[in-house]
Amino acid sequence: MAISTEIRDILTEALEQSAQTVFITDAEGRIVYVNPAFEALTGYSREEVLGKSASILRSGEQSPEFYREMWAAMKSGRTWHGRLINRRKDGTHYTDDQRISPVKDAAGKIKYFMAYRHDMTREVELERQLTQSQKMESMGLLAGEISHDFNNLLTIIIGSMELISEDLKPGSVGHKMAAEILRSSRESANLIKQLLVFARRQESNPVTTTLNEPVKELKILMDSLLGKNVTVAYALADDLLPVKIEPEHFKQAVMNLAVNARDAMNASGAIMISTFNAGPDGLPPSLPTGRYSVFELSDTGPGIPKDVLPRIFEPFFTTKPKGKGTGLGLSTVYGIVHQNNGFIFAGNRPGGGAVFTVYFPSLFP
Repeated sequence: MAISTEIRDILTEALEQSAQTVFITDAEGRIVYVNPAFEALTGYSREEVLGKSASILRSGEQSPEFYREMWAAMKSGRTWHGRLINRRKDGTHYTDDQRISPVKDAAGKIKYFMAYRHDMTREVELERQLTQSQKMESMGLLAGEISHDFNNLLTIIIGSMELISEDLKPGSVGHKMAAEILRSSRESANLIKQLLVFARRQESNPVTTTLNEPVKELKILMDSLLGKNVTVAYALADDLLPVKIEPEHFKQAVMNLAVNARDAMNASGAIMISTFNAGPDGLPPSLPTGRYSVFELSDTGPGIPKDVLPRIFEPFFTTKPKGKGTGLGLSTVYGIVHQNNGFIFAGNRPGGGAVFTVYFPSLFP
């Protein structure tokens, strides 16, 4: 039975008003129709894509073999369903759940393909952050248990060596060896202390303050620590919301981030430190709804490689040459932020360089 003109008009309006992304290609993959949701998601206007190959959306994240298998399924007349990472007009990537069905003529020949797409970017980011959070929580529990045991052992070693050293003749081989054992043991104890920070097992005395106060107190120290070839610019909000944090611990986190940025820039470049308010709208999807006081530090270095980002806060993970770092600097930052009920995100600036953003819940939600 033929579809009436009225029904055709209803179907057209439904496609035009659908929140789902819909586009249709001919049998060779050239786009013949896109709805407004497609334009909103991809950034391409209808006029820009009509007649173009659907490959205009390819991000390079899927292999040629992936597309060959997808087209083989579609050409055989089957509906293809899967998840794709595609590229918007501005170059950013998004993930969508896609279902592509063949549209056949009366003779059963495939004339078109209709694609229904659901933007999965938010869901994928939430999945990634949940997985990362669970992994870091497990690592924190393990680090805490191991660190506690090792700390007890090192306390005994250090105390014993201090007593032994008193009975050894200064300048003797035994005295020198005891001094070296003490030095190594104290260095190890310092590493254990940083692990305990990551595991959130340090004493904390939070107070009500704004993030600007500890940042301002660090200005002189920051300039001397980072060297003359690293410039630091500040953009601190005057109306910053108050938070409850341990200021000294937060200062340690800021210094660790700054030193990490300096090292990434090979001790030459610029660091931008800013504070601002955020929420309740426009927050990262994993944050509880509310108002936040935000600290952000970015640099002009090479940025964080894509394969490094998921592991950047893991203890002992480092991209520095052997002997040039312990891999505990950023994990210490992670522990401090979480102990103060905050959230930290690492990423790259559009213009290049790394950016670390820290959210602390405001006392005035």
